[in-house]
Amino acid sequence: MKRGPRRSSLFWRIYSTVVLTVLAGTAVGVAATWFVLQQRSEHWVSATLETLEERNDALVDVLDDRAALEDQLETLRGQLNTRVLITDPRGRPLVGRPEREEMPPPRHLRRHARALKHGRPLVLDRGQNRRLILYPLMHPDSGRVVAIASVRPEDPPRGMAIAVSALTMLLLLGLGARSLSRSLTSRLRRVESSAERIANGELSHRVVTPDGPPADELDDLALSFNDMTDKLEALIQGQRVLLANVSHELRTPIARVRVVLEILEGRLERLGEGDDPRSREHLERLRKGLTDIGRDTHELETLITDLLTSGRLELSAAGGPLDVSPVRLDELAETMAERFDACVEAVPSPAIQGDRLLLERLLSNLLSNARRACPDGALTIDIAQTPEGYRIAVEDEGHGIAPEDRDAVFEPFRRLDEARSRDAGGVGLGLYLCRQIARAHGGDVYAQGRQDGARGARMVVELPKTPPRRG
Repeated sequence: MKRGPRRSSLFWRIYSTVVLTVLAGTAVGVAATWFVLQQRSEHWVSATLETLEERNDALVDVLDDRAALEDQLETLRGQLNTRVLITDPRGRPLVGRPEREEMPPPRHLRRHARALKHGRPLVLDRGQNRRLILYPLMHPDSGRVVAIASVRPEDPPRGMAIAVSALTMLLLLGLGARSLSRSLTSRLRRVESSAERIANGELSHRVVTPDGPPADELDDLALSFNDMTDKLEALIQGQRVLLANVSHELRTPIARVRVVLEILEGRLERLGEGDDPRSREHLERLRKGLTDIGRDTHELETLITDLLTSGRLELSAAGGPLDVSPVRLDELAETMAERFDACVEAVPSPAIQGDRLLLERLLSNLLSNARRACPDGALTIDIAQTPEGYRIAVEDEGHGIAPEDRDAVFEPFRRLDEARSRDAGGVGLGLYLCRQIARAHGGDVYAQGRQDGARGARMVVELPKTPPRRG
């Protein structure tokens, strides 16, 4: 697949997200700090002016009593969290020795002397949201300004601005990281989900990629993954088609061999009518050889049939439909039980949707393996209904299957020495086909030990009521 030029990389996306988030967090933090301090300053000004207006007469009454005036100022300082200084109209302090920063600037007193003389308070901005209030204290009887109260707030905690900025930046970093993480993890999750679906046999599935050139390394990963899947699907599809074609082509010469064997067997019957003992001995050997050839030919034909069936199931996994029709499992079990001398334990059940020939092949393979494992023992077919569909269990009285081999027996061409030998028949595809047929119907098959604890194997098939739709 041809790749276009990349617009940006994942590195620069992450880097720019972090940098922009930090810058945005800092800007918002500074703005939030300024807003908080501004609101605090405005609230402080209105509360201070209101309090000074209420205490104007009380302060004027104690101007000549330094101790009482100190008490009034301490009350104001505690109530408003401020620094308060009382001066005469010219700016000379009336109580104690104030700090330099508490003194009202003489230029402000000269510039606003007229406003103060007329009893109008002044709110001066000294920078960094620091306000200074010059409040004229007026005599209640004469209305004359007798003193000036200089009030400024206590310095706010220096860590406040840092705390607000840090919290805001952390909040924005968290939001930016969450958005970036969700974007990355959702795309990685799509690749992971696609990998699981392909691992489960959906070789036609591909990771959804955006139109146009890849945006970053994750798009490159998705495209590379799709390229790999294309090649894998082509390789496996070619192998399946080759196997199916070779298997199909082998059926013709095998059919011709069977015809020749039948002709030879007929001629041997006619030649065997003579009385010469030596001739009859030779003919008997020939007859035995032809019988062995016929048995091997039948085994080879069975193998080819199994390979063709396996190829059909593998090709249908890519979307080929099954030949679905209503199937009564209890009736199918009764029919197959007669062939293998098995006992059926099942209640009448409604029909399920499935491929009858394949389901018959599945049950036939299970019973055939069970009968080879115990030629003279009892076989049991149990059919039970489950919430999802039906469960078919085939039990025998053979040697059983060791727990470590219960999954391996479903691998192709895998035969256990005790249960299935070459002399006893079987090429190791029967159980593999059973699993393919069960999975083609949306179910599965697995091996267990007998539920009653006796020696023997139990093969369980889980089938839904309706196979999944394909294609």
